[in-house]
Amino acid sequence: KIEELLYKLKSELTIIIVTHNMLQAARVSDYTAVMMPNEKMVGTLIEYGPTKEVFTNPRDKRTEAYISGKVG
Repeated sequence: KIEELLYKLKSELTIIIVTHNMLQAARVSDYTAVMMPNEKMVGTLIEYGPTKEVFTNPRDKRTEAYISGKVG
């Protein structure tokens, strides 16, 4: 039900979702940002783009590892 509400609202609002659920992120988002901790454990943006592109052809090997479940 929450995902249905997000679909209704996204034409009028910008919605930011923070999740570890990759399947949900792929279903509900138009764009995806992937962040990883750096050496100081501060979140660093490693990839951003259209969700379909990020999930099917990630540019960063860390994104690929996270999406495929190899890390995280």
